[in-house]
Amino acid sequence: MALMLAGRVVEVKDGRVIVDVDGHLKEARLDFIKDVKPGDYVRVYYGIVLEKVSREEAEETLARCSYHRSRKLELTFTVPNRKF
Repeated sequence: MALMLAGRVVEVKDGRVIVDVDGHLKEARLDFIKDVKPGDYVRVYYGIVLEKVSREEAEETLARCSYHRSRKLELTFTVPNRKF
């Protein structure tokens, strides 16, 4: 499973960025893109910024790759009453 995220850059420092991804801050490396500044929208793949995108493209990426959101998993099961 690939992990593609997108969001708004909040901070740029030492070849890394902090990206606001749907309210969660994620760190990513700037190995391929160098002209990123706070306020830009970017796509991040496995912790590396791949490209700058528009806000609409970032939102579309998040909609398609919605597995980045943590969801509460609730398991329910019953155990029959047995005498051991």
